[in-house]
Amino acid sequence: MELFTTLGFLFVRSLEAQCDRDNLVGNAENGGEIIAVTKMYINPAGCVGKKSENAPGKPMLMIAGYELLSRGHPILAPGVGHDGDKDKFSTFKSTEVYSVPWGNPGISSAISSGGPQSARPAAPRRQPQNFGSGNVTPICMITPYISKWRICGLCTAKEELKTTKARSGAGDMKIFSFELTDKDGSSIRITGFNDAAERAYSIIQTDCSYYLSGCTVKQANKRFNTTGHDYELSLNANAEIAPCHDQIPKPALVLKICPLINIPSHKDEAVDVLAVVDRMEPVNKFISKQGRDCVKRDVQLIDQTATVVQLTLWGEQAENFEDHALGQVISIKGAIVKEWNGAFSLAVASGSKIELSPQLDVVPKLYEWYMSERAKVDTKTISMVSTGAGDALGRDLRFIGTATALQLGNEAILPNGRYMNLKAMITTLKSDNALYQSCPNEGCNKKVVQLGMEQYRCEKCDTTSSSFKWNYMVQAELTDLTGSLWVTMFTNPAAKVFGIEAQKLGDLKDVDKDAYNRVFQDVCFKYFNWRINAKPNTYNEETRMRYSVLGCEPVPYDRYIPQLELTLEKLEQLEC
Repeated sequence: MELFTTLGFLFVRSLEAQCDRDNLVGNAENGGEIIAVTKMYINPAGCVGKKSENAPGKPMLMIAGYELLSRGHPILAPGVGHDGDKDKFSTFKSTEVYSVPWGNPGISSAISSGGPQSARPAAPRRQPQNFGSGNVTPICMITPYISKWRICGLCTAKEELKTTKARSGAGDMKIFSFELTDKDGSSIRITGFNDAAERAYSIIQTDCSYYLSGCTVKQANKRFNTTGHDYELSLNANAEIAPCHDQIPKPALVLKICPLINIPSHKDEAVDVLAVVDRMEPVNKFISKQGRDCVKRDVQLIDQTATVVQLTLWGEQAENFEDHALGQVISIKGAIVKEWNGAFSLAVASGSKIELSPQLDVVPKLYEWYMSERAKVDTKTISMVSTGAGDALGRDLRFIGTATALQLGNEAILPNGRYMNLKAMITTLKSDNALYQSCPNEGCNKKVVQLGMEQYRCEKCDTTSSSFKWNYMVQAELTDLTGSLWVTMFTNPAAKVFGIEAQKLGDLKDVDKDAYNRVFQDVCFKYFNWRINAKPNTYNEETRMRYSVLGCEPVPYDRYIPQLELTLEKLEQLEC
């Protein structure tokens, strides 16, 4: 085995306390330490030996996580300098990772720190562990940079074999996913397609242990992967699955708890949640637009951040969710964060794990907070509990002057812009261009090009029709006591504002121009509660804010006035 050396590495600042606690001294008189680097970053440009932009230095390794394995070791062998150029070392064997019985580094430290060099215990033999039929790699160490590995884990989640349409359009595709968890509690998701999916589905059984090797390692898709692992495995022709007769015990529940207040930062990702069931809606059974029978149940959760979020359960999970769960602590491992019009909610995937009153040390404190503080705190809801424009009134109410002065929506951390509510009136309308001729095909609203008499071309559908349908695209100026801004209204919100469908208004335009204009005049200078999306838009290398109307309703004064009073109270408490 060759030992490579590098001068370019450092520990990140967050590890300062751990380094002090472990008393890392390096190649001192009593010998140096052996550590396992569990997380690191590589700066390719580096800063070691860098003299100019044209002569960059060696790559800099930034250690972000490590484990102390043993201490008190002399230099094991002369090191080979490595400048980061992999082509110079192409003849060396690829890295193979094994599970090694390192023992207790704390005991080794205590023994070696007090006596002479000869009294130190011998370093543990680095023999790979044998699990029945081969060397085993810890699941947490699986990365694309390890060419040979073999994992052993317990199947803790198994999905059904599904059939879906292939993206290429070449017929149906079968897909199957499952999760393996090793003895250390680390999990990884494995997915197979077509023949590999059918073969794995016939082998894998929940709560049974398996060896797995030869898969393709790829970046985890956080939208579907609830394991918390940075990578996932894809079954290919070289994949090998074999049963393990040394049964692995079912792992204890391990949560990387995400406070509910931080959920908006994890859109479309899987998070672990620990909260209290604050409210439960009845089971709702309905028929979807596709004609399928659906079962749904909404549950509101709250935690010590006084943040309320909605959890949506479907199917058997909705029907089997226990009614006595109200007021109980619930843990969800792998909840999926959903976002719609600026509101966030939680959903559960096939690999998500729900448990009531979990056996965790933090649960009693959460119970105590809920019993003593829940009735006193002002809660913040990040979910819409229904579909009206006023659902988020208290959370997102803004003045136009504030929105424009602060450029709300033009923020790097909000790729979808900012959602807000405005109490404002229409002061100006461009009625002449409020309608456009669109494709008559269902589901298509693309503007058509008139080719001749009763000939209309849709480039999106690649069709020519003898008719078209009218659609709204209204430019309007909204004004409140602090300022004004221009917004765009499309078909659905515009039809609600004007009280007439676009097709009927288009027909009216041709037969009675005065009646057509009165439709627009009647809505001016009347206050509405507007649901707005603010987002920057770049055209011809010029960036401007674009405001789109998502919804509109009469001002709910029963909620609007108390919100103003609450704002005034907070302003009065500010110190000048």
